[in-house]
Amino acid sequence: MRNDLAVLPFLLCALAAGCSGGGTGGEDADDGTLDQADGPPDEAVGGEADDEGFDDADGAPGEADDGTGATDDGATCTSTTDPLGLRRERPELDLVGAGPLTRLGSIEGPCLADGYRVVAPGGMRVRFEATTEAAYRLTPRLAWYGPEAFGSGPAAPRVDAVGAPGYTARLEVEVPAAGEYLLLVHDLELRGTGPYALSATCLSGCGREATRFPLVLVHGFGGWDSILGGLEYYYGVADELAGRGYDVYTTVTDAVNDTPTRARQLAEQLDAILEATGARKLNLVAHSQGGLDGRYLIGTLGWGDRVGALVMISTPNRGTPVADALVGDLPVGATLLAALFDAWGAILGGSEADTRAAFEQITTERIAGEFNPAHPDDPRVAYWSFAGLSCGLLDFSCQAGNEGETVDPLLAVSYELLQEDGPNDGLVPVASAEWGVFFGSIPADHWDEIGQLADSGPGGPFDHLAFYAGLAARLHAAGL
Repeated sequence: MRNDLAVLPFLLCALAAGCSGGGTGGEDADDGTLDQADGPPDEAVGGEADDEGFDDADGAPGEADDGTGATDDGATCTSTTDPLGLRRERPELDLVGAGPLTRLGSIEGPCLADGYRVVAPGGMRVRFEATTEAAYRLTPRLAWYGPEAFGSGPAAPRVDAVGAPGYTARLEVEVPAAGEYLLLVHDLELRGTGPYALSATCLSGCGREATRFPLVLVHGFGGWDSILGGLEYYYGVADELAGRGYDVYTTVTDAVNDTPTRARQLAEQLDAILEATGARKLNLVAHSQGGLDGRYLIGTLGWGDRVGALVMISTPNRGTPVADALVGDLPVGATLLAALFDAWGAILGGSEADTRAAFEQITTERIAGEFNPAHPDDPRVAYWSFAGLSCGLLDFSCQAGNEGETVDPLLAVSYELLQEDGPNDGLVPVASAEWGVFFGSIPADHWDEIGQLADSGPGGPFDHLAFYAGLAARLHAAGL
């Protein structure tokens, strides 16, 4: 029968000052991150219990003659059974912005391991402790796994720690890269049962940030090496995010090419990122044509199971009249057409033929009639979008409501051409950029959005680094 009164002293002890009992065993990990207790916890850990509470066992289970443990449904295990395959999901431990956390749980039978999904930023050092009561036969073991533990293949713990009944198993971990990790709590022999208190305390790097899945920056046309004389496309963004704790990568596809080709190039690089990180999914942050590359990747190349979110910034999801004019679908004067070619040829770093080819695929007719029907959204993926909104040099009313933003001279001709279609960033109308969950417009032209020319001319005060930091925080808040 249950013994609710027997567990009360332990519950109060775990929440107030920790519990003590016999000795601990085990050795430190080779990398020095394992710190096992050889006595009672040396400090209290605050926090609140979740709704689970403690479920007391009816006592330690008897040992079978063959040395196996068995559950009520007939499952068996031995001390050499991989506990990863026995885990049951427990509440998540989100360490971003969190103080000390305590979770109260119970190993309710043999062949059970409690698995806590942990979201943590790169560069954080954290201590985990699992404390048990001496009256039970539960010998606590903590095992820390990387993101690969959530995949279908085998995974080994990166570090572990073992306590003893009534003592604390203590484990310190330096988080190498932001993401999701797995912390297992179970009996060393997979047969002991009983309640435990699990705590997580940040030791350093406590203000750092993270997303569940790595961030990948995907560029638009014009690309990486050719844009504006070779400047970094997302100017300073990767360094800014990495400095905050995020795991972030950049990809490079052809500067000027069609979306199917670029999407296949992107897929090869994303495969390499997944293999290197062990992550299940990636969050794609895409500018301009990069968003179309991402939609093709997901909707046609079958990446819906490996992408958590596709965030599109000024992506021409319904095409752009600038492309219509450049390929001849929209009648314009010879002077205007020449100015468009000159401006965009300079930006793309290519010839008139290259510029025309780059824009042929984003005409309003081709996007609406061919691309969108052929590449549907995948319901497993979060599709987010933002639009850039700029203002003419003499449009003071627009500037007053848009933080003083004015379009860059390189985009002035195309900006004026798009005025008949409403607000725009010099290349993409706001209405075309809307897709999925639309978060509105930002005070930036098409190049301010990625930090190009943001502060070197009349381009306005848009803080693109703050924008991308806020975007990453939004992804974290959404559990992505």
